[in-house]
Amino acid sequence: MPSWRKRRAIARLAFWTRIGWTGCSAMSGRSKRCPTWGFCSTICAGWTPDMDLKLAGQTALIFGASKGIGLATARLLAAEGAKLALAARSIDSFGADAPGGPDTLLLAADLTAPGDADAAVKAAVECFGRIDMLVVSAGAAQGGLFWELGDDVWETALGLKFFGLVRALRAAAPVMRDQGAGRMVAVVGNAGKQPNKRMLPGAAANAACLAVIRGLAEELAPAGVRVNAVNPGPTRTGRWDTLIDRLATASGKAAGDVEAEQMAGVPLGRISEPDEIARIIAFLASEVSGTITGTSVTADGGMTAAIA
Repeated sequence: MPSWRKRRAIARLAFWTRIGWTGCSAMSGRSKRCPTWGFCSTICAGWTPDMDLKLAGQTALIFGASKGIGLATARLLAAEGAKLALAARSIDSFGADAPGGPDTLLLAADLTAPGDADAAVKAAVECFGRIDMLVVSAGAAQGGLFWELGDDVWETALGLKFFGLVRALRAAAPVMRDQGAGRMVAVVGNAGKQPNKRMLPGAAANAACLAVIRGLAEELAPAGVRVNAVNPGPTRTGRWDTLIDRLATASGKAAGDVEAEQMAGVPLGRISEPDEIARIIAFLASEVSGTITGTSVTADGGMTAAIA
């Protein structure tokens, strides 16, 4: 190999190493995926894109961690070596599939109850000394015909989804500000940008959440704290199944037909899995996401018709 080509290959190899790619023995010779342009036979055994999120030893506080996207996120962060403070309405709601061990703290916290978020943050700091990541994955809203939804439905939607998020962010913000670092990620929902006519209470709460995310990100940026949101579309969770059942009851249709109607607007033609959303959350909650703040990542199979 000419010396200049070897130097260029080594430089590319060093770059990919710095951003977290790891070598493996599964590839050799010329490969389109090899960062050395196929010269790995003289430099390394081959490469695969296994990015290190650099979460080992860092602490995450997750609200809504006992099921769905919150649980999937907890399991993923545990696999990455993070210490976890997991909060749900009841300790009993955590099942056998929840992470455990000495680096996991289980907490009872109801975000509709004033003071519970503050207590959870305090407990996490007392246990682990700091909070590097905050994930809020809590809140669901009843759907139905607009004129059939009473004030109680709207108050419930705003009470958990919006005020719950506010309480969690408000409790953690001073801790991260004083640390001079931290990442906050809220699981919101694509209805905040593209409202569904049969899910307006949730859409209103989501839109309010996104407004807070954007404003708080600007407030905390000088302190080195980043704030972002993830907007999932239809995701295979118990919450989704409950929503479909409610819409079916309101419309008098079969649940399968209602779900088919909802999925008809998804260009990819399939529902998301919790683990897929969790990977986006983990990226935003990691230092690898760099300067991303004050924004939201929509993961809905192409449902949201907007210029990103």
